[in-house]
Amino acid sequence: MNSSLLQHDLDLYLRHYNNKHAIHSLPVILFLAILVLVGFAGNSLVCYVYLVKFKESSLRCYILALATFDLATCVVCIPVEIADIRYNYTFGQYTLCKMLRLLATFSVIASVTILLAIAVDRYKRICCPFDKQTTPLMAKVTITVCSLTTFIVSLPAAAVNGSRSVSTDDIRINGSGCTVTDDYNNTPYPLIYNGGQLILFMSCILSLSVLYGLIWRRVARQQKRMNNVTESDLTIERKVQHKATPTSIAKSLEDAHSPSAKGEPNMSLDKVESNNSESTCIMPTLESFKNDNTCPLEATPPLGSQINRRLSTFGRRKSFSTCTSSHCDKGSQKTTRMLFLITLVFVLSFLPHLGLMVTRAVNKNVFENLHGVGFVAYNVFLRSYFINSVSNPILYSFCSVRFRQKLTQLWESVAMTRNT
Repeated sequence: MNSSLLQHDLDLYLRHYNNKHAIHSLPVILFLAILVLVGFAGNSLVCYVYLVKFKESSLRCYILALATFDLATCVVCIPVEIADIRYNYTFGQYTLCKMLRLLATFSVIASVTILLAIAVDRYKRICCPFDKQTTPLMAKVTITVCSLTTFIVSLPAAAVNGSRSVSTDDIRINGSGCTVTDDYNNTPYPLIYNGGQLILFMSCILSLSVLYGLIWRRVARQQKRMNNVTESDLTIERKVQHKATPTSIAKSLEDAHSPSAKGEPNMSLDKVESNNSESTCIMPTLESFKNDNTCPLEATPPLGSQINRRLSTFGRRKSFSTCTSSHCDKGSQKTTRMLFLITLVFVLSFLPHLGLMVTRAVNKNVFENLHGVGFVAYNVFLRSYFINSVSNPILYSFCSVRFRQKLTQLWESVAMTRNT
């Protein structure tokens, strides 16, 4: 009887500390709750749109993997983290504590490995376009291998973290917090664990920086080359407008069909085509000759139809080969820019957490006596990596026109269904 009363009093005492800590941490809880709502809605839409509306590709597989990890974080990890904050003095005694640290570590490392795989895929497509590219099957295999490897690497998080004594005003009573366990508190293992995370993180960041640096260098060179080609096209266009008038082209063809020029048939127009084989999209200039009302090419029907046929074939060939290529390059650059921003946000969101963890591993008591704004800021920055799980859908919405279009179509279909 006395034992049960003591246990009841102990529970009441620790509950009082839980409530007190929850009131002080209310801004942190609200911040995480907002992340849960926004992240759940955003990542659910990403999973639906890319799974149903987009064709299968390696990039689609990678984005779905990222969205799945982020959705799991918003559905499981962040709510459990809120429970940890709410019951700060008793949460460490539950097995859920170890699961939380394991899942949170798994989510972060899995995300960075997928981002690294995406960077490799972008590098191969832009810098090595003639090599064998990543297929959807290869992307799925990569995701599976990354997930299994990440799970193995994350296992130390479950071993190092667990129940740790939290002091109260009564020296005889201690709470149970969810952090580095008492068994490892005075050992070098937490420092080794956090140091290993730092090395892994910095290695991934260095690899990502090198890959995207090479990608942007290649993109800059392509852009410079396109600018040079454009300047060359303008020069050729001016020359064509000045010299290669429809009358001169018709005269060249007449000369080519004359008996005196049997040895060099159609040389003049062929020479024009040969000289312009290096140019890009000069179709508008040549088309203007064909559609010019002041100088019709149909003066002599057989000759005019021959010119029209030559001009149309030449224009279609040049416009299709160069303009389409330019359009694809721009689309690839936009996709690469979006993926680079996703990687950058991940790095920036993870840095505050990693910095605090390393600092705490070096000096265990540096954050023990924080109050007010400092206490709130510390707890927000300690969980800053959760921002990454919410930001990706927002970046897709801003950077991907196709994603916005699919969302608009989805919204319109839902609105029509509700109206009917």
